Amino acid sequence: MTKPTLILAPGAWYPPTAFDPLIEKLTPHGYTCHTVSFPSIQQATEVKDLSADIQAVRSLVEPAVNAGEEVVIIAHSWAGLPINSALEGLSKADRAKDGNPGGVVKLNFISAFIPDLGQSLLGAFGGEEPDWWIRDMENGTVTTTDPVGLFFHDVPDGALWAEKLRPHAYVTKHTPATAQAYLHIPSSYLLCEDDRAIPLFVQELMVEKARVKGAVVETDRIATAHTPWLVRPDEVADFVMRHS
Repeated sequence: MTKPTLILAPGAWYPPTAFDPLIEKLTPHGYTCHTVSFPSIQQATEVKDLSADIQAVRSLVEPAVNAGEEVVIIAHSWAGLPINSALEGLSKADRAKDGNPGGVVKLNFISAFIPDLGQSLLGAFGGEEPDWWIRDMENGTVTTTDPVGLFFHDVPDGALWAEKLRPHAYVTKHTPATAQAYLHIPSSYLLCEDDRAIPLFVQELMVEKARVKGAVVETDRIATAHTPWLVRPDEVADFVMRHS
């Protein structure tokens, strides 16, 4: 049986290479993996809205589905915002209506935002900026006060991973979601029980809210912080494979 193509979308501040340890676990099982390089992270000072990030997602998904491939997307943290806004017309169901093969068949969220239509990340925080954000007004970016404590406190080489993080375009924190792909594409959510960046109760609230709106969201749990594949890569790879 042909394996779906996996497209991995890193969270705010994370470089695409953050997923390398997970990809190393998946490729021996026959998966083709691509990682989104978000302009709001790679060219943070140049980004003015969410459109470049949305296009970065579509530029990977569209060629795959147009080649008839089934696609599974793995979205981490903030990436839930652009992912859910980027898949109009690309689901397997939508493409089948037009007689086209291929399409996005599953969304796998890892401690990721599940936005309402028109909701920004800042809106998900109740409109209040977290006290651990550091804004650079001149460059239009934002960083964090304690990346090790927030994202990597259980990662053995967490300090090294923290050094790889990059400033993120501040505008993407208050740009609203333009679609809700999770309402039309089946989803799975990996709840990170020791997450200090997006606490477990916030993750659970987002999942429950999505379900109330009619979304199909399965959940798994893992006893890690915000970046579980750097701590238990085999378990996260198993989660991805079981839900792909």
